[in-house]
Amino acid sequence: MDEFKKVEKRAAKFLPRDLQVALDTFIEQFNIMVEYDLAYIPWAYTKNLLTTMSNYPEYNNVLLELMDILKLEKKNKRKIKLTE
Repeated sequence: MDEFKKVEKRAAKFLPRDLQVALDTFIEQFNIMVEYDLAYIPWAYTKNLLTTMSNYPEYNNVLLELMDILKLEKKNKRKIKLTE
């Protein structure tokens, strides 16, 4: 994971508490992925972040952008497997 560096951030305090926890947990898992050179963050953490965020319509644009990123990542992995 040479292309990634640990993130030293926390969720903003103005966010709803459950969203803060979901974001902070996701960031912690990202840092674990980087530290131990893992290939990905376990799906449960991503699912928890997306599910929690979906409870807040005001963050719908961010949620949709995250989902687009995940779709693109899945599509790129599929291309890599097909060409190997």
